[in-house]
Amino acid sequence: MSRAIMRTGIPFIVAGAVLLSGVGAGAAAEVEEPRPAEGAEIVLDDGRVVGAGDTITFAFEGDEESEALPKPGKGEATVMACPEVNNKPTYTVKGSPYFMPDKGKPQSTWLLPRQTVSWTVTGTHTFTWDIGASAEAEAGAILAKAKVSVDTKISNSWTWTGTQTVTDTNTTSKGYRAVLGQVGWKLTAVKTWIAPPCNVKKKTLVVLAPRKGDLSIGRQNS
Repeated sequence: MSRAIMRTGIPFIVAGAVLLSGVGAGAAAEVEEPRPAEGAEIVLDDGRVVGAGDTITFAFEGDEESEALPKPGKGEATVMACPEVNNKPTYTVKGSPYFMPDKGKPQSTWLLPRQTVSWTVTGTHTFTWDIGASAEAEAGAILAKAKVSVDTKISNSWTWTGTQTVTDTNTTSKGYRAVLGQVGWKLTAVKTWIAPPCNVKKKTLVVLAPRKGDLSIGRQNS
């Protein structure tokens, strides 16, 4: 069950994660990405807490101009377009906490059940966003709207500087790899627009973005 949250007239939906079990031996195993440690959360400016299994949904209208019909060649008939092609595209975005490994100064170790790791980290550690190819302009619009609608600390680049001790204890029954990094955001946006003459088009964009905050330890099964 999900619950809707209203803030400054903008609807938010915070929903718990749902685990789906696949059936069939023919399914190929995907390479798992590091995940936030148990209990990891993001505290927003208004006090709302977003956990590792939660999502926040928001929508906005893009500023891009609509696609234009190609000019007909000599002797060709003119194709009529529906009025909706003049509408601006809409974006529906789902955001959830996402663990971003430290790629500049990677650090990890294997933890067996009941083992604890503790690292004292110093210096500078930089995290930058990860976007799809040729999507920088659209990703920038998504990030800018997320900064206003969701989290003012989200950014396309964040450099942590200082000294911090991070720890993690494996309280599970299986071993995993503890990975140094920070909890940022995964923004999955679906862009919808009408293309001439009157065709509905959709495009999915994924933005992985850091946020201003401390370092932490993530967990990876392999």
